[in-house]
Amino acid sequence: MRVWAKALLAFFAVSALVLAWGYWYSLNHASLQLRVDDYALKSERQAYGEPHGVTLVLRDPANVQLAVARSVEPHGYILAVHPDNSIGNCQHSTGSHGDYAACYEQYSAWSASWAPSVHKADVSVGSCKLREVPVTVHSSNGEWFLWWVPLPHVGGLPRKYFDFSVAIDSRACAVVTRQPGQ
Repeated sequence: MRVWAKALLAFFAVSALVLAWGYWYSLNHASLQLRVDDYALKSERQAYGEPHGVTLVLRDPANVQLAVARSVEPHGYILAVHPDNSIGNCQHSTGSHGDYAACYEQYSAWSASWAPSVHKADVSVGSCKLREVPVTVHSSNGEWFLWWVPLPHVGGLPRKYFDFSVAIDSRACAVVTRQPGQ
């Protein structure tokens, strides 16, 4: 009976450590989604579009620069750029899986260091330059406990997710105030 108790205790201790490590890792690594919703690109089927040629300077409430993000052309998605050029946005590391994984490990740790502080951004789209645009921030850390699950669509190293979006009208070069729920 004593062996079973020790085995059960060891199982729970290891399980608690695995989950604790996953939670710690998720707090220290982030995955980012950056978006500029441009209401000047409105059409019959969409309320706004995603512009190309975007530069964002992400700032905290005290207006201190946290990071710079740029759109990746010709695709138009936006990535923050690590201040170390050897890391950048990890696009140069597409040669092998190991290179990209090592780069992204550093990139996600850097992202987690500033992402929770984002409050506003300076936005540049073409000739339109706007300062102190409010950033809508959605963050999630609800999957950290599944990191150990060995399935391709579940698990993997846990990260806290941040979704940053700003709303502008590049034609009028103005900030768009969204109504709650938009």
